[in-house]
Amino acid sequence: MDPVRDKTKFTVLNYRLIDDLFARVALKDIPAVQLILRIILKMPGLRVISVKVQELLENGVNRSLWLDVLAQDDTGRRFNVEVQNGKEGFSPRRMRHHASMMDATLLEKGGDWQKLPDTYVIFIIDKDYPGSGLPLYEYEVLPRGHDVKMDFGLHFLVVNGEWRGEDALGWLMADMHEPNPMKMHYPVLARRCLDLKTDDKEVVQMCDAVQKLVDESKEEIAINLLKEKAAPELVSRATGLSMARVLELQAGLQEEADGTK
Repeated sequence: MDPVRDKTKFTVLNYRLIDDLFARVALKDIPAVQLILRIILKMPGLRVISVKVQELLENGVNRSLWLDVLAQDDTGRRFNVEVQNGKEGFSPRRMRHHASMMDATLLEKGGDWQKLPDTYVIFIIDKDYPGSGLPLYEYEVLPRGHDVKMDFGLHFLVVNGEWRGEDALGWLMADMHEPNPMKMHYPVLARRCLDLKTDDKEVVQMCDAVQKLVDESKEEIAINLLKEKAAPELVSRATGLSMARVLELQAGLQEEADGTK
């Protein structure tokens, strides 16, 4: 028996779709993402043809961006779905950054601007941080001082995770907060979550994802300690990372420092 692995499995059983790590794995599934988009956007005929999770949008000059979920429908529209559990991850300026990075990757050099598809940036947040008690907050570019409308093809939506109305969105938010798949309203989501928590192969995938997150957290702590000039031996003892890995991280920091001189 592996006590660490057993503890990780117990953690997986208690995960919910509103938990970012679980969502990254669970939403690697076209039917699940399609259902969520149909409900949020009130587009029952929407047909998703591709889904990518943890998609990296690279910027060679400034800050790159990891997207939780990037989906495309059969008309070419793009949908970025972010699951945020905690106020620190929710920001209107962050949503703007997501939209700009999506646009930057959708238009090839010399391409026609008219061919830019509609883009949707959707943040599903665990609590009602905007604070008006609405189930859904929608934002678009609107005219100011005149009534001439223009179609920018850009849509921002913030979903209130606390909403529990007796409607499709209320049931969806209840499902996203429910750790027990047998108590979910939507069979598509229930089956997906049940597989991740009971199917041996899926459980291994989830456990590996949890362990990867733990390792990344340890490395982030190690990097911060090394930046504060902590001795590698101390960093190794404090984080549980091997001495070899700590020295690799230290060498990487030194390379970065040398490159900025």
